[in-house]
Amino acid sequence: MKFFSLLCLATLFPAALAAQWRIEDQSPPQKADSPLIFERKAVSRSGATGLFSSRRIDLIWFNDEHFTFKVIDNGAGSSAAYSSLADAMKANNCIAGSNGGFFLKDFAPSGLMIANGKATGTFGTGGLLSGVLLSNSKRNSYLLRRAEYSASKHNPTDLVQTGPFLVDQGVTVKGLSPENARRRTFVLHNGHKMFALGLSDSFTLADLGEILGDPNFSPAEKIYRALNLDGGTSSGFYMDRATNASPMVVEPFKRVRNFIGVVPRNP
Repeated sequence: MKFFSLLCLATLFPAALAAQWRIEDQSPPQKADSPLIFERKAVSRSGATGLFSSRRIDLIWFNDEHFTFKVIDNGAGSSAAYSSLADAMKANNCIAGSNGGFFLKDFAPSGLMIANGKATGTFGTGGLLSGVLLSNSKRNSYLLRRAEYSASKHNPTDLVQTGPFLVDQGVTVKGLSPENARRRTFVLHNGHKMFALGLSDSFTLADLGEILGDPNFSPAEKIYRALNLDGGTSSGFYMDRATNASPMVVEPFKRVRNFIGVVPRNP
């Protein structure tokens, strides 16, 4: 009877039996009317202690009315088009950015990529291609499920396929892998005008989905959708602080096929 009671509790209240995430906001002071909002979170398991018990997640939010996404092709030949993420961002007048989607051993994009109106690859299927990030000819930004995308309707000039979704409709996606913790990059949407690029320390997909799906993670902008980008050694993050300070740059450890930049909507 005692075992049965414990089993029922585990079935009815799984979240109560799991260690909860503790999220601490460490964002620096910023002007309320700033065009870019930078957030820094320190995340740890409740009760965890030790030097590496706390891990960091950085976000850069922007308003779609003022900025949009730009996909930057880093080339498929023997040498990259850009020497670094920072070089790609500066050359394309990006105020923020990250690495992009997955790619094959020959640097061909995994799935469809459209950069400055030029399409490369084919629209693919599978969990790692379940999402579509794009900017269209009107410079509107979209974060879509694969089935929602229509080339004729959305008319993209810049697009990358990637995945899996970590959060959808404000809820953590079920079935995410609990294996292979690694550094990760991702894109967020609040369901309205605000989008963000993010970089995290090492998490599994399941852990990161749980954290981003927590309503207390970013109270200012509830996360409606979160889509995983190519992570691990491909992860990179850039933000121009628009001050006398140098840009914030975390370079990928290896060459990547494409970058995602944030550019003014009306340059």
